[in-house]
Amino acid sequence: MQEFIVIGAGYGGLAAASLLAKNRKDVLLLESHSKIGGCASFYKRKEFTFDVGATTISGVKKHQPLGKLFNYLELKPELLRVDPGLIVKLEDKQISRNAHRETWIKNAELLFNSENQRKFWNEVFETNELAWQFISENNTILPRNFNDIFTLTKLSNLKYTKLLPYIFKSVHHFVEKYNLTDAAFHRFLQEQLLITTQNSISDSPFLTAAMGLAYPSDTYYPVGGMYKPAELLLESFKSSGGEIQVKKRVKSIGKVKSGYLISLQNGDQLLAKNVISNIPIWNMVEMTEGKIKKYFEEKSKLFNFSWGAFTVNFGIESKEELDSLYYQIHTNEKIPHCDSNSFFVSFSHIDDRQRAPEGSRSVTISLHTNVKNWINLSTEEYNQKKEMTTSTILSHFDINFPQFKNSEKLHLLFGTPKTFQFYTGRSNGFVGGIPHSVSKNLLKIPSNISPFDGLYLVGDTVFPGQGTPAVVLGALNIVNEILN
Repeated sequence: MQEFIVIGAGYGGLAAASLLAKNRKDVLLLESHSKIGGCASFYKRKEFTFDVGATTISGVKKHQPLGKLFNYLELKPELLRVDPGLIVKLEDKQISRNAHRETWIKNAELLFNSENQRKFWNEVFETNELAWQFISENNTILPRNFNDIFTLTKLSNLKYTKLLPYIFKSVHHFVEKYNLTDAAFHRFLQEQLLITTQNSISDSPFLTAAMGLAYPSDTYYPVGGMYKPAELLLESFKSSGGEIQVKKRVKSIGKVKSGYLISLQNGDQLLAKNVISNIPIWNMVEMTEGKIKKYFEEKSKLFNFSWGAFTVNFGIESKEELDSLYYQIHTNEKIPHCDSNSFFVSFSHIDDRQRAPEGSRSVTISLHTNVKNWINLSTEEYNQKKEMTTSTILSHFDINFPQFKNSEKLHLLFGTPKTFQFYTGRSNGFVGGIPHSVSKNLLKIPSNISPFDGLYLVGDTVFPGQGTPAVVLGALNIVNEILN
């Protein structure tokens, strides 16, 4: 019998597994795919490497989740600070999300023509800094019982009580508070929030929205791709005695007297005293039975929506420097079969030979789409939708990057929710995790500790939710709970 089985080698599962192994726990890591990384994995086409999901990394300062993880495991991933962390092209204008706070605020004041921009952004940055301080000082974030509440109400936490109302107040509340009426600013916020909290101005809680809106000031480029830091985690895990088995898809998780029985699709069965699942809550419904199944059914019913993604990847000849590696392109039309008026563009660094050959870059474009746009389609309808969506995106790409208009787009490939469902196994192709919401506030998100002894949860569908720093924070918290 295994002491711990961790299911899924995304960042949440890798972080939990490597931390447990570092602390001399007996850990088996199961991954259904041939590659690690989950939604932050990669694929290759000849000399080009493409990220399949996340392309930026943040939260790497010493008091932040990835910084804590790398420091504890004594890892030093090759990360390049990107400044500006994001350039937003607003049709006829563009704005740089500079790392320096004062520079960014002045940019916002000039572009959006409001004397209260400074007040709004000061509140954003102060909330962001206070939230990270709180996280760095508290291992119990989501209280489950009186002991947890008592721990969080310690005297040193009094200064953080200001954060509590921000869970229940939307960004719209603060837009009204500061009388920010500029329609261009509203659209800017809306598109920024869609790629961070994955929600609207009216329903995004100011607490997590502030952390998302501040992130371009702390943006890093992982040399080689998002999977390279994940590879370091795997190396640490194995050097500490951990075992990984790839191409091992879990079919079911059943409670038995001694722990949990893990049944694999190849017919193998494994016993574990404890299980840490990096599987989305929606998939857990199909993998469990009895009271455990009912628990995940209730959580899935409450959080029944998540976004899918439409992605375009290609290689391109590029010898010139760019002002940033990351761009958000606002369009004057809604992208067909998608739910955004913007798309996110990531370029590989000009000197990153792991991503593209000399004189070239790899390019990843992504945007949100409702998974319902891509289900119950004939092959012909599906291909027509893909082609229409891709051609619209590429036409806007050429307009915004005229230097590449006549360049051949090599290895042009597209991804839809069906693509993500096929390769990751995630229910419906949901890839964004649970959107942050005022109406379904953070305190309702499933906890990392399930109601069932020995069953723990990490990933983007449990607290604290989406994004690499968040899933790593969940892993840090749950391992701290287990070890203590």
